[in-house]
Amino acid sequence: MRNRARRGGFVVPAPVIAGVISVVVIIAIICTTTLIDKWQSKKVNPTPTDLSSTVVQSEVSGVPVSEKTESTAESSVVTSKPESSTVSSTVSKPFTPQGSATPTDTSGKVCYLTFDDGPSNNTLKILDILKKYNVKATFFVIGTGKLEYTKRMVAEGHTVALHSNTHTYSKIYSSTSAYYNDLQAISDKVEKACGVRSNIVRFPGGTSNTTSRSHCSGIMTRLSKELPQKGYYYFDWNVDSGDASGNNIPVSRIMSNIRSYGTSRQNAVVLMHDTSAKNTTVEALPQIIEYYLNAGYYLAPLSSNSEPIRHKPNN
Repeated sequence: MRNRARRGGFVVPAPVIAGVISVVVIIAIICTTTLIDKWQSKKVNPTPTDLSSTVVQSEVSGVPVSEKTESTAESSVVTSKPESSTVSSTVSKPFTPQGSATPTDTSGKVCYLTFDDGPSNNTLKILDILKKYNVKATFFVIGTGKLEYTKRMVAEGHTVALHSNTHTYSKIYSSTSAYYNDLQAISDKVEKACGVRSNIVRFPGGTSNTTSRSHCSGIMTRLSKELPQKGYYYFDWNVDSGDASGNNIPVSRIMSNIRSYGTSRQNAVVLMHDTSAKNTTVEALPQIIEYYLNAGYYLAPLSSNSEPIRHKPNN
């Protein structure tokens, strides 16, 4: 008979075989779905390394989490950071280098940090802070300073500019020829020290100084007209830190002075001083840098292409 088992073997009915195949197919589908779900979950939930990269990228236009000191409404960039305190507290990487000395955001706002009267015993501290934040500045140097530090300034992308050789007003402003002799002297010293022939200048006391009146009437009016004709670019400032009003001005007062000018101007040229007696200027510098970065400014060194911020001569 056909349905009777053969001798020495057994014939498996067709319905049983079909059932086994169906079970195997279902198991394979379940395993494949599980693997796909696990793979997709890894893409949605990045590892701590991925989060670290995100934090560092956001720091290009903001403040390192470990360095944040401001919590005012003006600190808009800080709010763009990840809110996870667990991740951010473990990230202590420095700012990503900004690269060229031109604005990289759509605001176009540029801040120029400037330091007069150095180099001094505080210069290396200032350079260390600037390097930490990867921002650039301008140093208006004098002939009696530690000009050997200008080599590092140049190497790290800062502008070495000319202030004065003697910084003695009675000599500098006794005549136009006396001023140009002084300017040539500091220019030669800078070139010898760092190999740069600078054409960026700031008058001692600024273009609007009135001290020069007692030495030579009308000298600032003449110099401000003649200097550009000789190939120089001179700059004053439109933000005064107030650190020239005395030694070791409290950091809180320096910051109050800075904030009083606001953050609406497109080009902010900040006046500070680099002398051995200006320790609190060094202490305030990180807060000053963070203040402008959080307000959307790009921090750059002055150059011949920078907008000329100049005072009106008062003599």
